[in-house]
Amino acid sequence: MPKIDARRICLVRLSSIGDAVHALALANGLRRGYPDAEITWVLERVPHDVVRHQQAIDRFIVFDARAGIGAWSTLVRELSREPFDLVIIPQVSSKAALVAMATRGRVKLGFDRGRSREIHALAINQRIDPGPLAHAQDLFLEFLDWLDLSGEPEWNLRFTAEEEERSSDFFSRIGMPVLSLVVASAHHEKDWLLERYIHLVDAAAERFDLQPVLVGGPSRREREIAETILAGSRSKPILALDNPIRDTLWKLRGSAVVVSPDTGPLHAAVAMNRPTIGLYGHTDPLRTGPYRKFRDLVVDKFRLAGEEDEPITRRTKRGRMSLITVDDVLAKIERALNR
Repeated sequence: MPKIDARRICLVRLSSIGDAVHALALANGLRRGYPDAEITWVLERVPHDVVRHQQAIDRFIVFDARAGIGAWSTLVRELSREPFDLVIIPQVSSKAALVAMATRGRVKLGFDRGRSREIHALAINQRIDPGPLAHAQDLFLEFLDWLDLSGEPEWNLRFTAEEEERSSDFFSRIGMPVLSLVVASAHHEKDWLLERYIHLVDAAAERFDLQPVLVGGPSRREREIAETILAGSRSKPILALDNPIRDTLWKLRGSAVVVSPDTGPLHAAVAMNRPTIGLYGHTDPLRTGPYRKFRDLVVDKFRLAGEEDEPITRRTKRGRMSLITVDDVLAKIERALNR
């Protein structure tokens, strides 16, 4: 039996593609533990696009904080209709705390004091048990542990019949295994060197008979990076910068191998069980790397010789992404294909 009796549950996890994937495992765990409850998820537009077809959620409330006071007023009205029995807030930002404060709830469950910051403490009345810094996914799953809800994490990203048809058409036209390369993250310090992507594209195509596909979002920066790779390579990768994110998801799912820096699509690819080569130097792969699988495919320049015993950390190491070589990544691609 769950620790808290609840008929109406609200999950407040607003932003980021990667955290939406992590929160999905929490949402699916809530559904297993509360099969008859009504579950609401408050989140922002792009994360909503990632999880919008998930059957574990009865209602999504999509919130755009940048839309100003009108968006906040609409959100407060939506959340104040009926009180929730349980509100879960696995996010410590001030924005998430303000949303939680606007939510009527009997139990508002958040992080322990040691892992709280900003005004998170003002928005909650129950805390999960204290614990060390851990992988980002484990922080979400600790809420299930506190509620006495056991079970292996499940993501089960779902696609519509139309998306399945588009995916089938896309990959059938290519007619060979696809190497998807996520060309950029939201923070340039986490990105790999542009010229090395160019060399990797050609070497992987020639050595492994793979069709490179450049995936990512529609931002100007990502497009400039992808077009530079396209112009500089002999193998002419397919340009697939997509909006909505849903198109990126099914392209990742259909790939033979994915190469990505520390960014949301990496976590989506891992959740869909695609062999994923994570490029890590700026951030700690023990905290934000592939969760529980494909750890042997991580190119880790965050911990060099003599640093192997460093504890998990939020701190970053500038300049480490430049230590990742093309040969490092090619060796991981070969390992992934030989599984």
